[in-house]
Amino acid sequence: MLTAHARPRAVLPEQYAKDFPQFAKDLLQWHIKTNGDHLVRDNPTWFVTFVWCEVCIQLPFFLIATYAYIAGKSWIRIPAIMYGVHAATTVLPMLAEFHLASHITAAQKQALIAMYGAYAVIPMLLALNMALCRVPFPAAKKKKTA
Repeated sequence: MLTAHARPRAVLPEQYAKDFPQFAKDLLQWHIKTNGDHLVRDNPTWFVTFVWCEVCIQLPFFLIATYAYIAGKSWIRIPAIMYGVHAATTVLPMLAEFHLASHITAAQKQALIAMYGAYAVIPMLLALNMALCRVPFPAAKKKKTA
């Protein structure tokens, strides 16, 4: 959800961001207030750069990977490794930022690290799985006809 909604708002010009539905704006403000997510609130340059990576690299990858997984295409192996390592690497500075932040409570830190941490762990598991599996989708064996 973050990739598809909250993150693109960080890079959209204000005239487009204002057109988001009110419930989505309210949900984002609730997240910022409740969880103390100062990265989404303040949009530091390095964070916006990573958001651009999400929008331009990761979002298209999701579409391509969906096709590859449904169709059982093993060529997705190398792109999946690249995606997994890239996605996890971009999340690590965010996790460090939350861990070292002094203006949020311990509960907020835990919530943010858990939320953002999933965006590091799951892609790394994907990369590891694909790295260890030479052929992710083996071709079905053809039946011999007599």
